[in-house]
Amino acid sequence: MSALPCTINRALPQIVEAIYDSIADLDRWRPTLEAICRIAMGQLAMLAVVDTAANAARFSISCGDPALLEPLQRDYGADVPFFTAVPRMEIDQPLTVDGFYALQGPDARRNWIESRIVREWVEPNRLDDFFWVALMKQPSRIGTLMVVTDKDRRQITTEDLELMSQLAPHVRRAVTIGDLFEAERRKAEIFQSILESLDHPVLIVADDMQIIFANPAAEALLAGSGSVSCTRGQLSFAYMAANAAIGRAVQLGTRDEFALGPAGISVPLVQAVAPAVAHVMPLARREISARLSLRAAAAIFIAPAGKSPMPALEAIAALFGLTPAEKRVAGHVAAGLTRREIAAAGGVSDGTVKSQLATIFDKTGTGDQRELQLLMRELSPPLRSI
Repeated sequence: MSALPCTINRALPQIVEAIYDSIADLDRWRPTLEAICRIAMGQLAMLAVVDTAANAARFSISCGDPALLEPLQRDYGADVPFFTAVPRMEIDQPLTVDGFYALQGPDARRNWIESRIVREWVEPNRLDDFFWVALMKQPSRIGTLMVVTDKDRRQITTEDLELMSQLAPHVRRAVTIGDLFEAERRKAEIFQSILESLDHPVLIVADDMQIIFANPAAEALLAGSGSVSCTRGQLSFAYMAANAAIGRAVQLGTRDEFALGPAGISVPLVQAVAPAVAHVMPLARREISARLSLRAAAAIFIAPAGKSPMPALEAIAALFGLTPAEKRVAGHVAAGLTRREIAAAGGVSDGTVKSQLATIFDKTGTGDQRELQLLMRELSPPLRSI
């Protein structure tokens, strides 16, 4: 964050708080999205979660001039050629138009420039570039955030992309947890009612992991699961790496929501082929109506096991809160690359990789690349069950 102007650094924590406030109150999403659009110096912003099976939006919010938005949504949405590349995007890593050209291949630039949407909408409105971030990539769900810029804005810089990548995991956490709410949101008007009606287990805990509230699904999980337990009122998880990761996310979200970043999202709860995962929603700064108790520090949402194994790299990233850059380096380590080879693959200096590895070793509790490789091997499917 040091490379960003002080005014932006001061605004980021406020935007992060607004993002989390928007989970239980959908009316707050539009001003929150407007704040993200302003800080990115954009003209339009769109946030959406799409049900890929039904080909329909489960959640969609946008901001900007209606004279620009309405034609896009009415006439040109299907003409955007970049949607096909979303499954290949890295989570939380924003791309510009040039980034999509590189991702889609040599014909991408020509296809975009010659498209109807460019001729009839982009160029007449003097629009120019965008930030596009993948927030959710599941077999049945895709979630993205897009901020569109115009020709009067200076060219998007590395610092601009870093700014969006810092906000991305917070937006991702909000839309992931909000998607769990969606089935019951219209039937319930207050936070507790939503939680009680969810099929997903939800527990609200204090900063020391003391359980303040458990919905019926969570009560059933505590009564019948060996992977999640309650001892003298304190929540714990049998998989020690998950227990540490969730406890760390609860503490961090209480102290500094912005610093929470990618930690506490999709944390695998057991070493199993398709483990259930936990998402941590910070509550300490929420209004009391969204906390149930002044002691409430976080809500922990437990989603069911997926249909396919969680790759070891994704498990490592979720357990230890690795950034996209750190995750890429860890992947290179798992593939057996040396530090020099990792630097060459990433187009960065040896010193940068050395610094990234030091951070990864610190986060994962490993001492060198060999120990990190062993940790990755332990989490590679098929995995042993606890």
